[in-house]
Amino acid sequence: MSRVKQYIDTNVRDEAIKRIQHIYDTHDTVIVAFSGGKDSLAALHLTWEVAQRHGIKQVPVIFRDEELIPDSVVDFVNEYRQKPWVDMTWFCVPLLSNKYIMGTVVEYTQWEPAREYLRPIPEWAATLETLGLPPETRADQWTMDELAIAAFKGKVAIITGIRSSESLMRYRASVNKLNENYINASSTPRAKLCKPLFDWEENDVFRYFFDEGIKYCPIYDAQVLAGVNLRVSTPLHVEAAKRIGQLRDYSPVFYGQVMDLFPEMLVQERYFNELDREAIVRRYSQNFEGVRAWCMENIDDEKWLHKALPELGSIEAREKNSPGAYPVDYVLKTFMGGGYKRVLLPQRKKAK
Repeated sequence: MSRVKQYIDTNVRDEAIKRIQHIYDTHDTVIVAFSGGKDSLAALHLTWEVAQRHGIKQVPVIFRDEELIPDSVVDFVNEYRQKPWVDMTWFCVPLLSNKYIMGTVVEYTQWEPAREYLRPIPEWAATLETLGLPPETRADQWTMDELAIAAFKGKVAIITGIRSSESLMRYRASVNKLNENYINASSTPRAKLCKPLFDWEENDVFRYFFDEGIKYCPIYDAQVLAGVNLRVSTPLHVEAAKRIGQLRDYSPVFYGQVMDLFPEMLVQERYFNELDREAIVRRYSQNFEGVRAWCMENIDDEKWLHKALPELGSIEAREKNSPGAYPVDYVLKTFMGGGYKRVLLPQRKKAK
């Protein structure tokens, strides 16, 4: 049975409220993952609206402090931490992440104790010490979900501000299921990732703020004036690192802090535009053996290499079963962006 896109006589705000209501009805605990960004801010306020209908006095909130965050965002999150209806847990734990330098993804650790921090850890933050975890603990994007929900009981819903229009990957994740497509599995069986704003557009978010008189993080005004994308994220991952020089236009102090801490990013800023990425794609995208060669030559971390190669083998098998679902150049470009760290979705569904 094919699916047909249809418009319904309602609006995204009302539908988001219905979804959050359903999330409360089907989970024991509802928490909001807050980043200080516009989308999670809208999700937080909508959740608070529904929570009050349930007689709930505070919304549990988790903030994963990724260290490389401008002061304006940190201050904005701290402002919400102090609101009487917000019960925030502010995590500052060593978290494995990636930096993108000249076509290669390199792992680094946020809040790595062995180096200088970009800024001090807030005194109210949950750390390895306060959480009773060994000092050698290093969380990642998957184990962080388990750590975040450890203090909560029962079946936990983690509400995020993810919108499907932000990327093809997010769109596909939002349309995988026919029912409850906004409720997805997380890395831990006890929690679900819930995306009640999955069908919102950026203009819907700002219209909601205008209608409700909600103040958003001031970094967005600076980004508008600089003519850059409206995003609150760490500056070292693939897409942000390609435009890392834009930091100087809207957050010059933060730009200086990042470059002092990671001077190798100056090479990325200065020479990335000269990198012939298409030549790399042409060289390695002739077949899957080419992708395998790229992995062997560019993934230095043995742990990730041992993950990437079996994942590539699985992709190759799926491509044989559904020709055209995993074009070689698509797989290579995704791997070049660090996509081997997750399950790669097909570029298109198998033809019937």
